[in-house]
Amino acid sequence: MRDRPDERWNAASGYLVIALGIAGAAFERGSPPADAPVEEMLAFVSTYRIELLAQSLMFVLSAGAYLWFFGALRSAMMRAEGGDGTIGTIAFGAGIVSVGLQMMLQVMQVGLAAGGPLDAAVAGLLGRVLWALSVIAYVPLAVVFAAVALVSFRDRAFPRWMAWFSAIASLAHLVMTFGLIADRGPLVPGGILTYVLYGIVLAWLIAVTTLLVFSGARKLSPELASAQS
Repeated sequence: MRDRPDERWNAASGYLVIALGIAGAAFERGSPPADAPVEEMLAFVSTYRIELLAQSLMFVLSAGAYLWFFGALRSAMMRAEGGDGTIGTIAFGAGIVSVGLQMMLQVMQVGLAAGGPLDAAVAGLLGRVLWALSVIAYVPLAVVFAAVALVSFRDRAFPRWMAWFSAIASLAHLVMTFGLIADRGPLVPGGILTYVLYGIVLAWLIAVTTLLVFSGARKLSPELASAQS
C-alpha cells in the first residue's frame, strides 16, 4: 500500500528539519565542553551572544518542523504494521518527547545569551542543565530509531539497510547517554563524539525523508516480504 501524494508532502517536512538544522549549525562556534570552567563558558557566551541567539531560533524552528515529520513517520509506520500500530505510536511519542527536550535546551541557551549581568553560579547551573538536557534527549531519539528498525525488520516498512542503519543509530545514542556520568573522555558532552552523533542523525533524516517522499513506506504482501527475507 503506497502513501498518498499529500502524505509524501507531509514527509517532505523532514527536508525542512534538515535545512533549519544546517542553518543552526552554521552558527556553531565550538562551545566549551561540559567540564569547562564557568569563566570559560561565560567568556564564550559574551563573545558569541548573537550567534547563539540566532542558532537557537533556527533550532526552535527546526523542532517545530520535527513535529510535522514525526506525524508523517507515524502514519507510514502504522500502515506498514497494520493493526493498532503500537510501534509507530511509540516512535511518535518518543519523537514528541525529544522535541520537547530540544525546546527546553534552547530555553537554557537563550537564557545564557540574552544579555545582561549573570551571576557565575547561576550561569554554571544553566550551563550544566543545558548539557544534561542535550544528553537526556538522546534517549527518546534512540527509541525512535529502534522503533523504525523494528518495523523495518519485521514489517518491511523500509529497506533492510535502513533497518540496520536505524539500529546502529539507536545503539550509538544509548552509548552516548553515559555522558551523564562521564567526567572526561570521549563521552563528555560537547566532545568530538557529540558532533559524530549529529552527523548520524543528519544522515538518518536524509535517508528516511527521501525514502518516504520518493518511495513511500509500504506494507508488502506476504509473498514479496518472504522473497526479500
